[in-house]
Amino acid sequence: MSEAPLKPIPSIEIVTDRLVLRPMCEADIAVTVETLGNLEVSSRLARVPHPYTESDARWWLEETRRGRARGLSEHFMLVPRTGGAAIGAIGLHGDDGGRRAEVGYWIVQTQWSRGYAREALAALVRHAFSTRSPTISILEAKVHESNPASIRVLEACGFLDVDAVVCTSLATGTNSSARRFELRREGFEFTGS
Repeated sequence: MSEAPLKPIPSIEIVTDRLVLRPMCEADIAVTVETLGNLEVSSRLARVPHPYTESDARWWLEETRRGRARGLSEHFMLVPRTGGAAIGAIGLHGDDGGRRAEVGYWIVQTQWSRGYAREALAALVRHAFSTRSPTISILEAKVHESNPASIRVLEACGFLDVDAVVCTSLATGTNSSARRFELRREGFEFTGS
């Protein structure tokens, strides 16, 4: 029995205590280039080149729109509820069946250690498991072992360390030891913020 084709994912906003998670737009290109142009940020991500250019950001903006139209991915910019420029991004990149998705995120370096990644990830988990159509069954994330802050974010949101993997950093052109984390909808309790 084959799966039904995926439907386009509508553009939505998710509001948390301090953030609005909204789709990327043209106004986010400058902060994306500046942030991902910082090797301290891009080296922690698998598929981000360095240097990161405006052309890369424009390609990514179109890719987020294509992914949403194909029903495969959702990508959100993290904007303070008080206003101003985006301070990060988070996204779900699903498989063709729509039931498993990989989570990825980044935060502007000056905003590290303020709980924004945890707040955004908790909101994205609730969305993926309860309000998204179709809901996701399994969320997965890979994180370089040299990034303990991101490991703490995943663990705080209920993700479990399931195995060792090797991850590439396109920015540095190197492979490094990483951990693969999973969170399953089955048995997940929707508590906290």
